Amino acid sequence: MIIGIDMGASAVKLCVIEDGEVAFTRYEPGRGADIPALLDRLGIQPAKAERIALTGLSAPSSGLERAGLSPVYVPEPEAIGAGAQWLTGRDNLVVASIGTGTAFVHARGGEYRHICGTGVGAGTLRGLAVKVLGMDNMREFDSLAMRGDTRRVDLLIGDFVESYGQLDPYLTASNLARLDSTAGDADWAAALTNLVLQVIGTMSMMACMGTGAEAVAVIGAMAGTTASRLNFATFTKAYGTEFIIPDYCECATAIGAARLLS
Repeated sequence: MIIGIDMGASAVKLCVIEDGEVAFTRYEPGRGADIPALLDRLGIQPAKAERIALTGLSAPSSGLERAGLSPVYVPEPEAIGAGAQWLTGRDNLVVASIGTGTAFVHARGGEYRHICGTGVGAGTLRGLAVKVLGMDNMREFDSLAMRGDTRRVDLLIGDFVESYGQLDPYLTASNLARLDSTAGDADWAAALTNLVLQVIGTMSMMACMGTGAEAVAVIGAMAGTTASRLNFATFTKAYGTEFIIPDYCECATAIGAARLLS
């Protein structure tokens, strides 16, 4: 048994790898968790693990050493890249890891290079949800967004011309710019979600152009939402670059850390 733990800025992601397969995953909201207590609550016995892989911004506060355990610290770009490669079965990827912000890693041939990052991520959407719509329950916000129509809030290329070069009329020309007084909360929730995902999608495309990557893997808890899948399917259709959202996307970095110790 190998345990992989990714301690991010706003959540802990955990996995158990047994016989080369993912046997267990857990996404636990909150920063700075007591990892030994979390493992005990989940019925996982770390003393029986062959190795414990630890990565992420908050990794130094895991409490594992105080509990007499010896985790192996894995650099986060390596864990991001390895997890995405293994879960997608692909090489030469740009990996967009959506956490509180978003990190971009180029994964190719067992080498993992941090390209850049942006402060725009799931934390951005949460802040907008609270300040614009007064909503702090992101499950409810996501559900509301799926009932909205972004065309009531965003301006599209088709609002100006039938097409613009290779750009189709359904693509966004300007986020949040329509100023339609009839737009409701659901429409704004959808448009705010689009804003965050489109920034990430656009930066992913630029990273692909700069690295020669053949596809984009999108990981993180936000990657698995319905809005995310629809948004990145639109990027694939519009630009021809494949966007892949793998199974276990919310725990991909923890899985990558564990796989690097397998």
